[in-house]
Amino acid sequence: MARLVEALNRFFGRVEILALGLENERSAAEAALAKGMPLEAREHARTILSVLPDSAVGLALWADAAEDAWLDQEVVASLTDLAKRVPWRADVWLRLGRAGQRIGWDGARDALERATSAPEERDAARLALLDLSDLDLAAGDPARAQRWLDRIPAPLTTVPDRDVALRRAECALAYGDLDGARAAAEILGEPTAIEGRAALVLARLALAEASAAAGFPAAGSSAAALPPAVVGRALDLGLRALVLDVPGAAELCAALVAASRDVLVVDRVRRVVRAAGALDEPTWAAAFAFAEGRRDDARQALARGLSAGDRAAAAALLRMAVETRDLGALDALVARGDAKDDDKAPRGAAAPPLPPDLVRLRDAAAMASAGQGSGALDALDAVTGEGAAWADDMRRAIAQAWVPPAGGPAGARAAAAWGDVLRELARTAKLLDRLDLLAAIEALAVERERPLRAAVVGEFNAGKSTFLNALLGEDVAPTGVLPTTATLHWVAWAPDPFARVVVRGGQDRVVPHAALKDTLRALAAAGDKVARVFIYAPIERLKRVEILDTPGFNAPDPDHIAEARRAFDEAHVAIWLLDAPQAMKESERRVLSEISALGVPVQILANKADRLKPDALETVLAHVRDSLAASSIASLTPPIAFSARLSLKGRLGDEAALAASGWAEVEALFAEQIVDASDALRERALRRKAGRIAAELAQAASARAAEDREAGRRARAEADRLRASAAYLRRERRALAAAIDKALEPARRELASDLRPIAALPEERKRTDASVRAYVQERLVARLSWPLSAEIARAARAGAEPGARGARGAEEGGAAPSPRAAAHVRAVLMGMVAVHDAPDELAARPIEGVVEAAIDAFAMALSAEAEAPVPPPASAAIELRAQALRAAFEAPVTPASA
Repeated sequence: MARLVEALNRFFGRVEILALGLENERSAAEAALAKGMPLEAREHARTILSVLPDSAVGLALWADAAEDAWLDQEVVASLTDLAKRVPWRADVWLRLGRAGQRIGWDGARDALERATSAPEERDAARLALLDLSDLDLAAGDPARAQRWLDRIPAPLTTVPDRDVALRRAECALAYGDLDGARAAAEILGEPTAIEGRAALVLARLALAEASAAAGFPAAGSSAAALPPAVVGRALDLGLRALVLDVPGAAELCAALVAASRDVLVVDRVRRVVRAAGALDEPTWAAAFAFAEGRRDDARQALARGLSAGDRAAAAALLRMAVETRDLGALDALVARGDAKDDDKAPRGAAAPPLPPDLVRLRDAAAMASAGQGSGALDALDAVTGEGAAWADDMRRAIAQAWVPPAGGPAGARAAAAWGDVLRELARTAKLLDRLDLLAAIEALAVERERPLRAAVVGEFNAGKSTFLNALLGEDVAPTGVLPTTATLHWVAWAPDPFARVVVRGGQDRVVPHAALKDTLRALAAAGDKVARVFIYAPIERLKRVEILDTPGFNAPDPDHIAEARRAFDEAHVAIWLLDAPQAMKESERRVLSEISALGVPVQILANKADRLKPDALETVLAHVRDSLAASSIASLTPPIAFSARLSLKGRLGDEAALAASGWAEVEALFAEQIVDASDALRERALRRKAGRIAAELAQAASARAAEDREAGRRARAEADRLRASAAYLRRERRALAAAIDKALEPARRELASDLRPIAALPEERKRTDASVRAYVQERLVARLSWPLSAEIARAARAGAEPGARGARGAEEGGAAPSPRAAAHVRAVLMGMVAVHDAPDELAARPIEGVVEAAIDAFAMALSAEAEAPVPPPASAAIELRAQALRAAFEAPVTPASA
């Protein structure tokens, strides 16, 4: 930038200096500046000011000399006085603002803002806008920084403004807008050897893109999880920025080093840092300690820097806390942050306050430790930026603690955990309007209080009903009634024996056990459809285990097969009966694989053992075991062979049949593996069913969140378009006003026709009669407001999207004005009538001034719409919580006997 004295010499004569004999002092001061002797120039300038205190030339010489001598206090003093003399000079305000920043002067920002509005020196105004953007970026306010950049006019040449693109990229990265950052980075291209700030931006962009591609949040992801090639490029760019002393480069490089496990990379950075004499700085000492696995040394180094008031160490400790999930490090930062209230704390030792996200993380961790998991999840819902990955880990830990372990005991602790997890599932189902799943969740809560349900399954004629009768010790289950059992038979405990037959579309039948078979035959003969049969008996084991007798899977009726499959949803464990003489057919393996895939535990039993000789029976069992292993199907215990027919005879009193049946081994298995393990089996089944619900909820939540993210992307794009439109309207206001006014000629002719009835009225009455003015106002607004608004809207869209097809009005696909913008235009027109002496004349002559005012009002409305706050969708938090629950249920299921 040129010297101030050279610029001001063109505007201020030296008559007074010549008259007072000070010309030699001026010449000597300029010569000293040219020779690089600022202190000598300063003395000559002070001599001039001692004679002429308000001399603009003398003040400019003093400012130039003080600036060359790094006397920033004097620069501020001289430029403050000079700005009073030449308030229109943007370069004076710019230099004053920059010098003020160097000494921490409160008026620095105001001086820069004055520079942006000075009518002269457009280059200086541009630099001031860039400086203001930098100030807001440093303060963590990218939205405000972006607004300063929007005020910089587009370059007149086709060469893009790299300085603006650089800051736009920084703003976009701060927003997490990768698309915007990429677009700005394309303008930057590959940075030159001396463009350290651009190199740092490209390094941050490379890491952010890799994090997004890997599914990590932009904030909080560790470089250790990213591809080495990406980290290597980011480090190359970061080191270039580090050598050029770009703010933020050291922090980025230290973070990359801390996450690196490549010895060569760490050694390379160490050489650069050693050359800079910074190896002992806490941030670098901690980074190298981390890279070498010395975490305690890293923490101690950062704590040392924190105690010394090193804010870089505080930032590194914060980063370490986030990447290593170290609540203790957060506590240390909070404690050091409170040091400012301690009179004994060293000056500058207070750490900056924790970001709100990390405060919420600490609160959530405390609540989770206190057993308040739901409250902790609520706190984590608001964590969206820094610490998002940590928050997700915490969600998963909370959900995992809620979900009872598969096959675990069902005690008071499990009951409390189930209460928490079912409440969270129900909450999610309500938020997603999944009433079907809400009903299923409520059914799970009831199911927890019911006995275990064991389904007896197999193919037709495997002896399922006979086996059930043997378990009951009564010939009560209907065998031989139909070609196959047509529906589920539910056997449960009751103090008295009876059966209830549920008839579809008819009246239920309640009968004693002895009358059940006859009742079913009668209903079948009458053509009545039986929905379900409930058999109740005062058998003690039924208090803990209820039995489901199912239709055969090879039944000729597809409805019977569907009914058998429905048992899988209701059962907690399945007992599969094979027909020993023809065991493990392909059809049986297929259904057993289906049961196994659903996670239902299965016990394999081979019935009709009495039809085979011992050697043949052993061969069958070996074949069954091999088939199960080949199909990856597990049985609770190795398959057992028995005879249900002989067992039933034995249970009814035939001791010889009982001894020959093999029932004793089946009875022991049923008691140990099912009755005694009923609590664990039921818990495992509930976990499986709740896991399916959680997976469906997570899928629904992800779908809704994807829709909301797309809507948010569209909303951001629309806000950007509105800002661009508003900026274009303001910038091209005058040219647009002339074109729009010409386009309004047809509307003005119609308005002129409307105003003919009052044309002959006296001028005085036109000015004073309220009814006349109201008529003019009504017709003016009616004729001009819509076409004027539509023309401005069309121009706004054309300016924001140069490639878009222009159109007049919404009918042709153009940009219809928003209600707010149209209301602003109407207000301008109504106000114009209110202040105009002869409102009826508005139809007869051009109204470019009115159109300009309408354009300004329209642009103001667009800006307000662009900045309107859009609340973040709740679906993002719902998705994260649902995914945490699904992940908790997806832990491997262990056998119930474990």
